[in-house]
Amino acid sequence: MTLIHNDYILFCTDQWSDIKNIVEKCGGIESEVIESLQRLEIMGFLESRSLKQTSFYKKYEKPQSREQFTSMMEHFVSYQNSEIESIKSIPTIMSADGSQFGFTKNGLKLLENIQEEIDRISMVITRIDHHDKIRTLQHPIALQRIKKLKKHVNKIMNIMLDSYKDVRSNVALQEYFKNHTEKLNF
Repeated sequence: MTLIHNDYILFCTDQWSDIKNIVEKCGGIESEVIESLQRLEIMGFLESRSLKQTSFYKKYEKPQSREQFTSMMEHFVSYQNSEIESIKSIPTIMSADGSQFGFTKNGLKLLENIQEEIDRISMVITRIDHHDKIRTLQHPIALQRIKKLKKHVNKIMNIMLDSYKDVRSNVALQEYFKNHTEKLNF
């Protein structure tokens, strides 16, 4: 769960900051903060520089170039493929013993990972929409990118619903992810 650090990382990187300083300010587990930094950079929210053997990060305010967006989408697809493999390896996500939300431990972890990806995509969509509104990104390009991101989310959602077709699982999945469509509507 690396999303918990994103807001604070973005808050404390108005100026160039090294990893050690960011980790201290976030007060989190170093590996999680570093993973958040790397994911935020891939998503185009941060830029990095290295000096000697120290990495520095700063908030990146410009819209992504076509190459940056393509690279980010490749990473999203890579993570999605990993989740699809997880779906294939977990025959059922529902627990018969009534554990949390009725999900198995592996099923709940899978859902949390997918929800985290959806939240990341929501962040990117919000940012694209913002750049569209302030006219730093051409409207047709913004619409095309948002459409591509929504299609990406819908793909994993459809795979989940197709993989766990029993009524109990399907209803539980729809309830668990009920907010994702609300977040993606602009």
